[in-house]
Amino acid sequence: MGTNRESATDGGVYLIWIYLPKAIELSVGKLGTLSFEEGVYAYCGSAQRALQKRLARHARLDKKLHWHIDYLRSRAQYLGSVVFFNQPKSGECWLVQELLRIPGSFFPASGFGSSDCTCAAHLVQVPLAFPKK
Repeated sequence: MGTNRESATDGGVYLIWIYLPKAIELSVGKLGTLSFEEGVYAYCGSAQRALQKRLARHARLDKKLHWHIDYLRSRAQYLGSVVFFNQPKSGECWLVQELLRIPGSFFPASGFGSSDCTCAAHLVQVPLAFPKK
């Protein structure tokens, strides 16, 4: 019996990049109404199975709003994704911490995407241009 290569690597953590072309106020599920500045955002998530389907879902606009990122994604342009196959769910928390190492990056909304862990958020806004040292 052969192995299905896709299913063997169809779980892990991911980072999606989105761009919000203008500042908005947005109702985000139980988080309430939040303000978002124009800019580039990185969202860290995980899917321990059906990772490719999750990424395809994030890329499209026609969907039921379920996760926090769905609300913001409905108003932001999808720029792309980075995938780390076969990584545990805790990898998304590690990715968030790595993103915060980018000078000028910050959490734009407390609790965004992190209702199932102890992170402050899983959405990080990164500067449009890196500050000069």
